[in-house]
Amino acid sequence: MPRATTLEDARKVLDPRPLDFSGKVHERASDPEFHVPFPEQQAGSFKLPGPITRLEKRLLTGTRDTKLFLSGHIGSGKSTELNLLMVKREITERFAVVPLRFEEQEWATLDSSQVLFRIAAELFHAHADKLAKNTDGLKKKLATLNERVFAPVGIQMNEGTVGLEINAIFIKVKQDLKLSAKLRQQFREFGETNQSFLQDLIANLVDDIEEALTKEDGPNDLLVVVDDLDKLRSTEQHTDVFDTNLAALMAPPLRVLYTVPTAVRFSADVRAEIRNNAEDLFPVRVLKKAVDTWNPEDAFDDERIGFFHALVDQRVARPLIDRAAIRLAAIYSGGVLRDFFRLLREGVLLATYNGLPALDGTVMRYAVEEERRKESVGMYAPDYDALVHVHRTNSLRSAADRRYLALSRVIEAFNGTVWFEANPVLWHVLEEHVKRHQQAESG
Repeated sequence: MPRATTLEDARKVLDPRPLDFSGKVHERASDPEFHVPFPEQQAGSFKLPGPITRLEKRLLTGTRDTKLFLSGHIGSGKSTELNLLMVKREITERFAVVPLRFEEQEWATLDSSQVLFRIAAELFHAHADKLAKNTDGLKKKLATLNERVFAPVGIQMNEGTVGLEINAIFIKVKQDLKLSAKLRQQFREFGETNQSFLQDLIANLVDDIEEALTKEDGPNDLLVVVDDLDKLRSTEQHTDVFDTNLAALMAPPLRVLYTVPTAVRFSADVRAEIRNNAEDLFPVRVLKKAVDTWNPEDAFDDERIGFFHALVDQRVARPLIDRAAIRLAAIYSGGVLRDFFRLLREGVLLATYNGLPALDGTVMRYAVEEERRKESVGMYAPDYDALVHVHRTNSLRSAADRRYLALSRVIEAFNGTVWFEANPVLWHVLEEHVKRHQQAESG
């Protein structure tokens, strides 16, 4: 694919959406040719397998009861890496892969019952042609489904409905759950008392699909990859899905790979089922611990700057964005890819608005200031105090402060051990807060 040769074009290809390796690319920003492998991890002279490689090996050597979890800061590249994993030859030769992604409108209201229902719906959607051949068995299952799920929430199914019409029912329930708070409450109450039915529904679908797969050329085992569970927003959702009803995620009789919020993964009381089966995709390391400075540039670790150069060079012709701008975007993003691209796009916008032919370090500094203004909106004294503590100790003050991970005001880092850092865009405003506090105490 030709690289962008104008700043206007550069802004389009610097869109941080996940890359698509399915061969059905419709958006230029999702072109797989833009992919740059993450820097290899090392322990002394030894290369270390990355988190996705570790997950792949565990899927290939595990059983149908294998349940794995991928954690990572929002915007760290999980979706792109999962997209790549799902098309790897070793995976596609072994598994019939079913991807499940929750839409943004669902993130704020998802619960464990909806997750199970959506797994069932995606299994049906992916293999409806195989299930439709077993008409009698399918009718029996749907009669039970109608009686115990659809009828209580107002969904009616005509007798004899099969094939595409059944899939339409799944879609209707999904849409209604997004639109109706009352329906979600009804569905949740049903799930709390009848969750075993949803689990049995998935088990029956898996048995029928895998039986049909054995009669065809190709993989016989199912693998479901559930993305965007890391976007769950509230503590109540985290407790429901990853604590109270974690057994529901572990129950489906097939291999499942789930994403998980970092706030859950780094909880002091994280469940063993997650802790022992999780891998972490950390932001690319660009900062050293620097508790004695409020200037992120003083904390810059340039060991992996070549990775960020490659990210830009894959998309944009070299003269358009200079190395100083890339360096600043890497530093102030904290190594989070989404934020790296967002800062570059903001810089490109400023450059084009001012009629400049390229993005340089001077313009990039103004872009960082604009990002700082946006990120500091809505922050109150307790927020400043919590983030100052993170910067000075590289740790969270309390379990409640895990919410700053979901808000991207704290990033997780790794250099042999896990530690935390305030978003580097905010360091300057945190410094000003400390100065004001000190002046108030002395005055």
